[in-house]
Amino acid sequence: MLAAALAAALGGLFSPAVKPASAAEKATLIAKEVDQVPEDPEDGLWAKADLLEVPLAPQAVVKPRTYENGVKSIRVRALYDGERLALLLEWRAGSRGAGIGSADSFQDAVAVAFPSDPAKRTPYFGMGEPNNPVTIYQWKAGWQFGSDYDVDEHFPNMAVDWYPFTGRGPREIAQASDYGREGAEKVFLTSWWAGSTLADPALQARTSVEKLTAEGFGTLASVEMEKQDGLGQGVWKDGVWTTLLSIPRAQERFSFSRGRTIPIAFAAWDGSRRERGGEKGISTWYFLSLEQPVGPFALVSPILVVAGAAIAQIVGLRWLRRRAQGSSERVGGP
Repeated sequence: MLAAALAAALGGLFSPAVKPASAAEKATLIAKEVDQVPEDPEDGLWAKADLLEVPLAPQAVVKPRTYENGVKSIRVRALYDGERLALLLEWRAGSRGAGIGSADSFQDAVAVAFPSDPAKRTPYFGMGEPNNPVTIYQWKAGWQFGSDYDVDEHFPNMAVDWYPFTGRGPREIAQASDYGREGAEKVFLTSWWAGSTLADPALQARTSVEKLTAEGFGTLASVEMEKQDGLGQGVWKDGVWTTLLSIPRAQERFSFSRGRTIPIAFAAWDGSRRERGGEKGISTWYFLSLEQPVGPFALVSPILVVAGAAIAQIVGLRWLRRRAQGSSERVGGP
């Protein structure tokens, strides 16, 4: 009887009767804990991560809208450590070089969004709502690879006389980052001087991820320089982007804590289709939960409970038999 009870406990523990949902059927991504989240999108640690397949639809609600998006779906994985949450996003792209270092085309990009304050009612997944914003982290191919594809790569036979206030000599082609050097004048890079993160070579040299907030269409804004805490790295291979996006678990109004489920949404831009701004593929809300670590006692305790119950049952039956035997002896005695 004891052996049968133990076998039943082990069977229920390691052979679940319910078949797990496939990545395409589920709505929750489980982030698994690691000692330190990877910094490389091709790190072997990603093999142990949970997988969520997220379909994307064209953003056709407000202008500028699109009725057919280039990126149809994203495959998402998640890992976390004591400080950061890392997401791995994979999607098929039209061209690795689209929009990089060119003023007449657009770049590939991917973004993740979540409520800035999950304690409030869940806002609209498309850019949040008034007084109920979303936080967005967007990885941009141009920020990661832009320094490798400046104007002289697009126009190799161009000639130049002299760019003043860059620190470059005559006949040397200036880069945008040159205006940030000591003694240079960034006022000549007008968008950077005006405070635009899109033209800030110092920020782009530090990270390829921009942190933004929005509380409705037309309200997208970059956060202050000191709060730009996202990190990212993308790899393009065989027509597929594999991009790592790392963010702090501790956000301004909440923390990605173990066991807590947070709504999360995704968006992607295909630069080869000239997608930018509101022209993108978007998802509805999905959910992210940080897995609770399971200690040895949690695995053994169900077996101990069943074994204890079986032992108690055996002891109880023996006591009842002895009692019954004692009663029969008194009844049938001299």
